[in-house]
Amino acid sequence: MTEYSHMIQEGLEVSINALVQSINGLMNQEQNYREKGLPDMADHVRQTIERLYILRNELILIFNEQKKERTDYV
Repeated sequence: MTEYSHMIQEGLEVSINALVQSINGLMNQEQNYREKGLPDMADHVRQTIERLYILRNELILIFNEQKKERTDYV
């Protein structure tokens, strides 16, 4: 694996993990808004969560493609 391939894999992994942490934090925030009777704010947070899930899924696809290319190259 080249140095660049390793950097790409590592960067994608870090990005995916950071998104998961952000999603978890936003889920807690959404729950807090719902408990406080603020459904509009909770819905807005939910929309953001959904967008982050899409981004996370795209990054996972890219990560898996990079992983496959790396194994095909070797």
